[in-house]
Amino acid sequence: MGQESEVIENQFGFMPGRGTMGAIFAHRQLCEKYRHAQKDLHMVFIDLEKAYDRVPRKVLLWAMKVKGVPEKYVRLVQAMYDRASTHVRSETGVSGKFNVAVGLHQGSALSP
Repeated sequence: MGQESEVIENQFGFMPGRGTMGAIFAHRQLCEKYRHAQKDLHMVFIDLEKAYDRVPRKVLLWAMKVKGVPEKYVRLVQAMYDRASTHVRSETGVSGKFNVAVGLHQGSALSP
């Protein structure tokens, strides 16, 4: 699928070598710049915790097509998610198998 990425340079989450301290520093620098210029500053912080657990798979397949991913790869990903199932292991044992109909596989390249 290539190495094309649309991650903006101000993205800190899921980025190697970037973390909370860098985000805080950038935030403070921006606040100081606007304070010094006596201009209003409006910021939005979005927490996407567990976002990939909720991605509708139809949206993933649509996005792949829109981005020009070859149809054979779209079908391959679709096959990977069709009839996906899992078990839950706990201290009392392993659950029965159940279907997983929404979300992306944890650790998948499709869910960074």
